[in-house]
Amino acid sequence: MEVLDNTEMRHFEVKVGERLALIEYQIQEKKYFLTRTEFPKKFVEQGKDQEMMAEVIKMIEPTGMRIVPMTKFVKQYFKEHRELKPLLPVGIHL
Repeated sequence: MEVLDNTEMRHFEVKVGERLALIEYQIQEKKYFLTRTEFPKKFVEQGKDQEMMAEVIKMIEPTGMRIVPMTKFVKQYFKEHRELKPLLPVGIHL
């Protein structure tokens, strides 16, 4: 899966036919606030939303920045992947 960081639009994106799967973000104080997700229905049904999230984390992790989950989807992803807890800022408990 090819995930692009569209810095101008402040989102990660994957082209899905004529549509885009999106994970929007804001960057503040060395943190990525993942603020909104938008996935086509078939994308989710095929589990590609999970795959996209994994790729986004692989893109953010080398920057040394922390991730602040702001959506139900991202929060649930971090709950299911406890090994990612070091990527959360101090004080965030899910």
